[in-house]
Amino acid sequence: MIETRTQGGIVHIGFRGGLIDYPALEAVRTTVTAATTDPSVRALVLDCESGGDNPNMGGWPARLAHRRPGGSHGPGPLPEQDAIKALRGFMKPSLAILRGEVLGLALDLACVCDIRLASSDALIGDPRIHQGRAAATGITYLLPKLIGQSQAMRLLLLGETVDALEAERIHLVHEVVDAAGFESRADALAAELAAMPTRAWEVHKLQVLPQLDLPFDAAMVHSLGVRQTHVIEDRAEGMKAWRERRDPDFKGR
Repeated sequence: MIETRTQGGIVHIGFRGGLIDYPALEAVRTTVTAATTDPSVRALVLDCESGGDNPNMGGWPARLAHRRPGGSHGPGPLPEQDAIKALRGFMKPSLAILRGEVLGLALDLACVCDIRLASSDALIGDPRIHQGRAAATGITYLLPKLIGQSQAMRLLLLGETVDALEAERIHLVHEVVDAAGFESRADALAAELAAMPTRAWEVHKLQVLPQLDLPFDAAMVHSLGVRQTHVIEDRAEGMKAWRERRDPDFKGR
């Protein structure tokens, strides 16, 4: 199971060491979907500490009953993909917290978040190849774009588990913090993200994510379309605060 709470406009979702199963994935999808349209939510924190997916994933979600095929290969990773797609569709700031073991499906979920903060004690990897399994949860798309094809192949095909400093070296995580000060840094960073002009953050993500596979000229046209159809009310406050040499008070609109 997962832990969820909302505090100070920040939704916190955490596995905290437990293996990920279908109920946990459904809870992630439901929580993230609700936060997406809740104007009081300014940011999301996902605590990705987990040894990966559970060998016993629990009951198949009833909403997907019509999409569970038979066969010895088992059902497709539809609940997994739905949780990951919900996170990718969350246009406000998302922060992945990596501590302890972050393996397999937990890594998938971390990779779809905007920012990844790692504790110095984190061990990160994808051991599914060693179980004779192939990941079909989007990590084969996400990882090469984050760290390049060579390092992605290293993690996916060799099934290596790397420590936090190596993850930072290959640009999988943005920052490594000593375990003793990790909680306070994670809280401070989450508060910093929530105080940002989150509507402007959304407009950036609306450009970056769809443009990953576009030619440059098409990306320019796409950026223009996004800019012309999305108003950022915080822009006026940002310019006013800059002129007055003070910190802005953004509302996330």
